[in-house]
Amino acid sequence: MKKILLTLSLLFAATYIFAQKDKSKDNEIQKRADSVGQGGNNEIKLNLLNTVLGLAEVNYERIIADNQGFGLAASISVTDKPVYDDYYNFIISPYYRVYFGKQKANGFFVEASASVVSGDQPQYMFNPNNYTFTKLEDKTLTNFGLGVAVGFKFLTRNGIIGELFLGGGRLLGENTLNRGYPRLGISLGKRF
Repeated sequence: MKKILLTLSLLFAATYIFAQKDKSKDNEIQKRADSVGQGGNNEIKLNLLNTVLGLAEVNYERIIADNQGFGLAASISVTDKPVYDDYYNFIISPYYRVYFGKQKANGFFVEASASVVSGDQPQYMFNPNNYTFTKLEDKTLTNFGLGVAVGFKFLTRNGIIGELFLGGGRLLGENTLNRGYPRLGISLGKRF
């Protein structure tokens, strides 16, 4: 009986000692991350891909846990030409992300989003006498949509962020621009 009790107490002591080392190591990692700029919970990013295509997008993300974040992406058209085969005026997308990397809010992620999308839909009238179309004034439509995306976030030691993501969403309602909208980009930003 004494041997069993001694073995259990040694096992408990070893477990307690190793648990303390792990916590101190986690604190050490967090302090190091804070000192080089990775420890912040806020991120500002510019979507370079959409901006080059004519739909300037800025993202703000708040990290709420080591593997989760909430964000808001705001896009506005900077051209009169169609972007992604549609005439978007603006897209506002709040999103939620879950990260699967080993570092804080880093690595592979899955995103769910909801969006408000506004754009101009060209209107035409068909003339059956001479089989031609006459262009009318564009109709501005605003719709709500739901979407998903997957991507990868890269984080440097000084808090610079690079991000690649690909996804899309579906607009809801009868009177829509196009049934879908894009959620993709190559972003560059800073964690603070």
